[in-house]
Amino acid sequence: MFLTAAYCRMPFATCWCVFALPAGLARRIEEAYRAEVVPVYPALADDAVWEAGMRQAVAVWTVNATVRLLPRTVEDLPTHRTRRPVPTWRQVLRHRWETAAALDGFPAFTEAMRRLLREVADGWGTAPLPGYPCFAPGGAVHGR
Repeated sequence: MFLTAAYCRMPFATCWCVFALPAGLARRIEEAYRAEVVPVYPALADDAVWEAGMRQAVAVWTVNATVRLLPRTVEDLPTHRTRRPVPTWRQVLRHRWETAAALDGFPAFTEAMRRLLREVADGWGTAPLPGYPCFAPGGAVHGR
């Protein structure tokens, strides 16, 4: 269940089409998801249980992304061949490492993520992951 719930905290954990969400939106999505699952799994109402599961799931998805995507970062190529703007593999992986570097409770893991950011991602010189186009001024959410 937490692997699915983590998609709220780190959207599209296994997809090429990931972009950054506006500030606070991931938290609101996660709260809505949690509100739906707590009636079925009442133990998830306990913040300690919820946060522990979410931290573990974010760590798992980050390891998964690192293993799958790191070979694709040799060149800074787009994640998909399309006419529309898409992030590069380096941007996606950097974003995943930044999310994981902020996790509590996994000191060795978070230090590994910080080290990857310092020693690998900083050398890439890539821009941060761009935001979803639909949330940009003039995007679909803003009434394009």
